[in-house]
Amino acid sequence: MRMTRNTFHFIICTLLSLTVSCTNGDISELLRSYDDPFDETPAIDCYSSPYTVRLSWQEDECADKFILLRASDNGLYSFTEIYRGTGTTYEDNFSGMESCDRYLYRLDKTRGSRTFTGTTYAHAVSSISGNDPHENNNAPNSATELEISISATMPCSRFFWRGTVSYDVDWYYVYVPAQRTATILLEQTDSSTNTASADTDFIWMEEGGSWEYVANSTPFKITNRDLKGRIIRFMISPNIGQIFPSTAGTRVLSYSLTLQGLE
Repeated sequence: MRMTRNTFHFIICTLLSLTVSCTNGDISELLRSYDDPFDETPAIDCYSSPYTVRLSWQEDECADKFILLRASDNGLYSFTEIYRGTGTTYEDNFSGMESCDRYLYRLDKTRGSRTFTGTTYAHAVSSISGNDPHENNNAPNSATELEISISATMPCSRFFWRGTVSYDVDWYYVYVPAQRTATILLEQTDSSTNTASADTDFIWMEEGGSWEYVANSTPFKITNRDLKGRIIRFMISPNIGQIFPSTAGTRVLSYSLTLQGLE
């Protein structure tokens, strides 16, 4: 005979009726998994809005409550509780704190009287810069078309914690006629380049190609050797090894990209 959940509920209630009162809540707890809550690193969005870090995590039927903790990324890792409850999202607002500071987040969970401590940290920045208008162009299939000129920002950070790096990349595409070459100029528009060379703080790569340095005031070229016109995608990235050679830090790079012509 196939037993439905309601039938099972009735049988369990009958068996327990001599010692306890049986409610839907009692049965839900009885049928609940006995596994421990699973370990989880919160998902982070820290560039959609200035000075705002949005965090989210999954539902966990084995957890009674979620505890979100935050620590400054200063090598001390002293965590402070900032949220405790049953929700799965939290918005950490740093308005009025006018700096680009780095933070780590840890998600703990409780079940009964036990606390299960998260073993990994999410990392985020309270940044003055939100996403530029061309986001989300972080992958080839969401590349932004470069027709004439574009201005963009690119946040990047290196954390004390494990030397973790966090940075944005931007994908673009140009239509290049058959056997023609597109000439593109990238100009870094912030005042601090942290370099003694003629290079900017950027590197670039044509899709399927290899990384090349972007030099100040020197265009780079993308050539279509095919016998018909085609779209060619390329990526701009911060040169993390140059920007943060050995220490932690946070930068928001600004640049303009100009299609100077076709040869």
